[in-house]
Amino acid sequence: MPAKFLPFVIYLLAASFYLYEFMLQIAPGVMTFELMRDFNIQAAGLGVISAFFYYAYTPMQLPAGLLYDRFGPRTLITLASLICASGALVFALTKITYMAAAGRFLMGMGSAFAFIGILIIVANWFSPGYFAFFAGITQLMGSVGAIVGETPLALAVARFGWQATLLIVAGIGFILALAIWLIVRDSPPGKPALHANSTKGIGTTLKEVLGKRQTWAIATYSFTIWAPITVFAALWGVPYLMVRFNISAAMAASAVTMIWIGVGIGSPFVGWFSDKIGRRNLPLVLCAILGIFSTSAILYIVHLNLIVIYGLLFLFGFAAGGQSLIFGVVKDINPPGIVGTAIGFNNMCVVAGGALFQPFVGYILHKVWHGELQNGVPVYLAQDYQRALLLLPLCFLIAWLIGWLGLRETYCKPHY
Repeated sequence: MPAKFLPFVIYLLAASFYLYEFMLQIAPGVMTFELMRDFNIQAAGLGVISAFFYYAYTPMQLPAGLLYDRFGPRTLITLASLICASGALVFALTKITYMAAAGRFLMGMGSAFAFIGILIIVANWFSPGYFAFFAGITQLMGSVGAIVGETPLALAVARFGWQATLLIVAGIGFILALAIWLIVRDSPPGKPALHANSTKGIGTTLKEVLGKRQTWAIATYSFTIWAPITVFAALWGVPYLMVRFNISAAMAASAVTMIWIGVGIGSPFVGWFSDKIGRRNLPLVLCAILGIFSTSAILYIVHLNLIVIYGLLFLFGFAAGGQSLIFGVVKDINPPGIVGTAIGFNNMCVVAGGALFQPFVGYILHKVWHGELQNGVPVYLAQDYQRALLLLPLCFLIAWLIGWLGLRETYCKPHY
């Protein structure tokens, strides 16, 4: 293989793992009714099982960042791929709720290493001026995984059943782990990797990262700009659209796909736009405003047809593109020796919304449920979902306030 292509091949393999874990992350959203039926649970129970992914993913971000600051991405991403595939296998082979939760927990544990690992590889293999752009391209790969996890996965579930589908997905994960181990390298020959520069202890590293006020402002923005995605696109969007528009699961999944297309296009565009104008805050504020508008319209405008909904869902996803740009701010304010830990902490805040809000929405749905059952599955009304999903525009509102008042502009340059 020509040396000039090697960085791109390594990046694509690492990004393929991010694609894979994203598919696992959102998979329950296209099999909600099948899972409630086979596990004999209601919305609250399904929300908890799905959220076990985030119960592992969220707290593992800090350990993952610390490990990346000390070990190379090749070994860690390979092991993470194996753990994800094993979790999918466990989930596929059971109809016992606690085993399903354990499978989701394993998927979340392995997935915790995906996004951080790609950014470390970008920092090792590419020049700093491309970091924000590649962060956006990485989010595009995640969106591709989410798209695969929506309509194609829904069709596979309808044809083969959810268990057989997840068995195939598990097999793909084991093959991917082998390819990563054989091809990925930590850094170019002769160039020390970022983790080779890290001589600080764990306590010192954490104190330096968490002692910055901007770390917490960035983390709050990250949480609120992405939480609506973990709630709606990853779990509750498909059943909401099915009830609101009386459409099939496959059609609702195809509509939710527009969110991931929006994320995939918006993330690299927002990164490019930020680098082009030499500013971080303006794009972040505009993303939050777009999120307030799109989610409010999706939930509360009465007369909407599916064409308009498709457009609003695209804008919803585009707004969440601010999540990838914020990692450029993380890199701007942290020196190389601690950037893995800083990215890990911020990514923990990004995904915390899934751990907190997926079961919270399920709990609200359960509380407002009218007691109606259909084929043993609880029936929730459109207005029930609208009450529970009010937190979507509220999250974007907070992100707007943080972007406007709380973030210090770095002008796309190091400030550490």
